[in-house]
Amino acid sequence: MHIGLVGVGRWGKKHLSVLNELKKANQINRITVIDHDEHALSKVTIADEKLLDVRGLNADGVIIATPSQTHAELAKSLLRSGHDLLVEKPLATDLNAATQVMNLAQQNGRLLYVGMLLRHHLGIKKAKHLIQLGQIGRLNSITYQRKKTHPNHSDFPAMSQLGIHGIDLACFFAGEAEPTSTIFETSHEKGLASFFFPQGISAQIETEYSFSENISKIVLTGEKGLITINLQEDQGLSLHQNGFTKHIPIQPSTKPLMLQTKSFLEEMKRKKQGDDWSHFPDFGASMRCLRLLEKAGILEEIIRPN
Repeated sequence: MHIGLVGVGRWGKKHLSVLNELKKANQINRITVIDHDEHALSKVTIADEKLLDVRGLNADGVIIATPSQTHAELAKSLLRSGHDLLVEKPLATDLNAATQVMNLAQQNGRLLYVGMLLRHHLGIKKAKHLIQLGQIGRLNSITYQRKKTHPNHSDFPAMSQLGIHGIDLACFFAGEAEPTSTIFETSHEKGLASFFFPQGISAQIETEYSFSENISKIVLTGEKGLITINLQEDQGLSLHQNGFTKHIPIQPSTKPLMLQTKSFLEEMKRKKQGDDWSHFPDFGASMRCLRLLEKAGILEEIIRPN
C-alpha cells in the first residue's frame, strides 16, 4: 500500500514517524512526502519519494497535515484525482467548504477520515464501554480540561487551540447528540464552553494557558460513580464507585495517532476488497463539530501549525 503525506511541519513529522513504523512492520510499502517548502522537504530522510506538489501523485491514500486553511482545497483536489483521505482537523474553516469536500467524497466513492484523534484513544473507548455496561449508571455530566503552564504564544483564543477535542468528545459521550443549548466564554488565555443535551446530560470544556500545572483529562459523572481519563501519555483511567477507586491501565504501545492511522488503512483495505466500509467520523458528527465551532465564533481561527 502506497501512502502520501502532504505537509512535513510539526504535526506532519508525527505522521511521518507513524508511517515509518508501519512500513517497517510491512503494513505499507511506499511513502511519498509532499511539501511546497523545499527546505523542509530536504530534511526528510525516510520517504521513498518527495514532491513539491500533489499533482501527479499516485498513491492509494493520502494524509493531509498542512495548515488548516489549506485542508479543504487540497482535499477536493485529491478526491477528484481518486485518493482516499485522512485529513487533519478541521476538515475546513467554513461549513460550505466542508460540505463540498463531503459531497465530493460521496460522488467519487472515496474514503474520508477526519483526524478526531481522541476518538481512537483506548481510554476513551474503554470509558464508553464501561458506561454502556452501566458501571456508573446514567451519565449526568462530562467535564473536559486542557490546561498548559506556558502562555498562549499564538494569535488565537485558548478554546480554538485547546478545546476542539473536548467539543467533539462531549457530543461523542452524549450519544452523538446535538446540544440544545450552548454557552461560550472565550479569551486569549482562557476558554469555557457549556453544553446541554436533550437527554439531560451537561458538558463543560475548560481550557487555559499560564496555569499552575499541565492538565489533560476528562471526567464522566454518572448516577452511581464516575470515570476519570488522564489523557496525558499512558496514564490510563480510573473508575470510582461506592468510595473505591480502580485504576485501569492503558497499553503504552498503542498511541492514538498510530491507532487512527491503522484504522484508516484497515478501512481502505475493506473498501478495496469490496467489503462494507465507512467514513470516520460519520459526516453528521464532523458537521456538528464545525457548527459548534462556528457558533463560538472561532471556526476561522483554528490554525494548527504545519
